[in-house]
Amino acid sequence: MVQRYKNFRIFATEMRKIAFFTVTLLVVLMASCGQKKRDAVYYEMMVDSIRKAEQVKEIQQKAGIKDEDPLETFFGQLSMRPLPVQSEGARWERLGEFTKLPRQLNDCFGYLSETELRVLSMPKTAHYNVVMLLEMQDSITPALYLYTMDSKHVAIDQLCIYEERSEDRATDFGKTSMDYYITSNYEITLMKYYQSYEATRPELEQTRRYVINKKGEFEEVVIEL
Repeated sequence: MVQRYKNFRIFATEMRKIAFFTVTLLVVLMASCGQKKRDAVYYEMMVDSIRKAEQVKEIQQKAGIKDEDPLETFFGQLSMRPLPVQSEGARWERLGEFTKLPRQLNDCFGYLSETELRVLSMPKTAHYNVVMLLEMQDSITPALYLYTMDSKHVAIDQLCIYEERSEDRATDFGKTSMDYYITSNYEITLMKYYQSYEATRPELEQTRRYVINKKGEFEEVVIEL
């Protein structure tokens, strides 16, 4: 009888140990499952980041850019147009060697990717980069802009320096156009002309002058007569 009681106590003790081990194992498994759920979310985020990085890399490769700073590489390879600059009208090819802008970089200038643009580097002023941007309004008519950019090539300000527009006035019909002159210290003079289809010569209607201020913005100044 005593021996049976001892055997029962041993059996009960072992059962409690097994139960404790089982409960402990379940707790560990439940915690492990929770961790796996967190790990799944974590790895999904990691995969998403990797995919984005691969997309950026693919865009850089299509643009012919292979290092980690595509903007710095692209703008560093542009041809430089020294100052001063005299207007060439619609003959933009005479200004210098414009480089076709990869469409993936169009948003740097506020354009959609469908627009075809060309850019030409200009001398820096103070702490700002300056580029000339060419947009073709149609197959033969260009528009030219100056852009100031910070050290990371983020656009600060822009100024249209050449364009042509048809104009239907109350008593006449013709077109307006702009000419420009940029001095060696970035004094930018813009002249607006109106050419009537009934006249042989264009008429100067407006003259404005701009400088690049300390904020990198184009600021209009008074023209001294």
